[in-house]
Amino acid sequence: MSTIDFEPTKRTIEDLLTGPDLYIIPRFQRPYSWDAANLDDFWRDVVFDNPIGYFIGPMVAWRESDGPMRRLVDGQQRLTTIIIFLAVVRDEFNRLGETQLAAGIHRYLEKADRNNELHFTLSPETPSPFLSQAILRDTPDRTVHPLSEEESALAKALDAIERKVSEEVQKKSDPTRRLQELRDTLLGLRVIWIEHSSEDDAYVIFETLNSRGKDLEVADLLKNHLLNRLRGNGNAAADAARGKWDSMRHVLEASEGHRRIDANRFILHWWLSQKEYVAERKLFLAIKNNVKSKPQARETLSSLARDSVSYRSVMEPASRKWPTEEAKAESSLRALEIFGITQPAPLLLALQRARTGSPKLGAQHFNRTLETIERFHFQHTMVSQLRSSGGVSEMYAKGARDLFAAANDQQARASVLSEFRKKLQDRKPERDQFVLGFKERFFFTNEHTRDSKLVRYVLGTFLRAASPTTSLNNLSIEHIMPQSSIKSGMPFEIVAGIGNLLLVNDDVNHKLGNKDFASKKSILGKDGRSFDIGGVLDADTWSRDEIEARTLLLAERAYDEVWKLPS
Repeated sequence: MSTIDFEPTKRTIEDLLTGPDLYIIPRFQRPYSWDAANLDDFWRDVVFDNPIGYFIGPMVAWRESDGPMRRLVDGQQRLTTIIIFLAVVRDEFNRLGETQLAAGIHRYLEKADRNNELHFTLSPETPSPFLSQAILRDTPDRTVHPLSEEESALAKALDAIERKVSEEVQKKSDPTRRLQELRDTLLGLRVIWIEHSSEDDAYVIFETLNSRGKDLEVADLLKNHLLNRLRGNGNAAADAARGKWDSMRHVLEASEGHRRIDANRFILHWWLSQKEYVAERKLFLAIKNNVKSKPQARETLSSLARDSVSYRSVMEPASRKWPTEEAKAESSLRALEIFGITQPAPLLLALQRARTGSPKLGAQHFNRTLETIERFHFQHTMVSQLRSSGGVSEMYAKGARDLFAAANDQQARASVLSEFRKKLQDRKPERDQFVLGFKERFFFTNEHTRDSKLVRYVLGTFLRAASPTTSLNNLSIEHIMPQSSIKSGMPFEIVAGIGNLLLVNDDVNHKLGNKDFASKKSILGKDGRSFDIGGVLDADTWSRDEIEARTLLLAERAYDEVWKLPS
């Protein structure tokens, strides 16, 4: 790569806002996204913890010509926040009747060019009426409401900043003086200003500065890289590309599951599902080296948008309506969601991509592979609690990559998946190790609910295996030996353990109540026989010995039958 010449300079915010320069937020930049936590951190740094002249990091821009326009490449989140703060301080001055002081601030927010035409100092390339009319104009028009997610984020930031400034001023006996201090602190913030006449070089500088930082993640860097590559086709094309990226983010962020789908993890798993294995810290560099041309950027963006739908469906199965022939696959994916593991994600994505592609991967291999993954991780991860080495992650990535390479060759796909299932078979834990882990793994009481979903899954899977026609809807966990026995001296592990638990419907649960074992056995024999997944109706009494014996029975049945890895 050729040498990039640039001369960074030390500047204050006042330096940036004084003079003719106007700052444009390119349409392909990430939208304003600072939340309450970001604003709290900024407020603490600016107002309380640091003196005037606090350094807030580098900012990068490129200039199109010798004119006043400067397009922000890095720093728009910080500069936008500072501009909002200054606007709020201006409005507070006006509220106090200090119109001259208010005008003194407004000259930083709106300025006349050499033709005496007024321009706001900061403006997005995609027009934002809320920013210009409800925040920046000299008399803000609060009847203007946000019309986009980005404007909603600006509105939330405005509300938070107004509240902070108002509370700060009200605490002081001289509010005007305090506003002047806030103004001086904001204008005195220092940056390293990096400006380049080449947009490409400006983005190289931006990526270099941020590739090892924590402020910008892979998703931010990749968005800028892709949209920068696609920017040359006019505003309509740039808007379409940004819209495609935003739609991908919306698909992922619409998740309602118990774990949020993170865009950075999706991008990693998307890459691993088709390309060489890389560590997350090297991901952006790998993609950047792979995506250099406009066609490559266009195809990458399209691939990410398509695969985001498949990824969400396998990570949050409830987000999709599954056809009947994929019922087993859905069940396995729901189990993996309960387990909370992400190692299989590249292969899960590759499987769903192949299943929804053309020609479709056969349902048999689709269901069987997911069932094998579910059973392997139940045995290996959830019960035996074996630590998965990096080799397991690489194994999943290779399986995904091989499936992707098989393309539309059904025979090659079948061979890849058969070989992968065999690899999981070879890694399964020994029977004795599994049985020992099972006996010490699953506990539930009304006060100890951390693993309630997992316990329900285990009992439900046993129940489905023993009585396939029994509905698993609206079932309650029943303690055969009552939970009150813990207070009477019975060990928690016995009362809360899986050997003392059943899943029953509400009617049976109500009848069982807190009755003694003989009465419970009679009720189960008449109305709840289908809920006995082993050992309860065979017992004459119910004590620690019977619970431990049933736990062992369930552990052995789990390994030998219910979660046996399919050949």
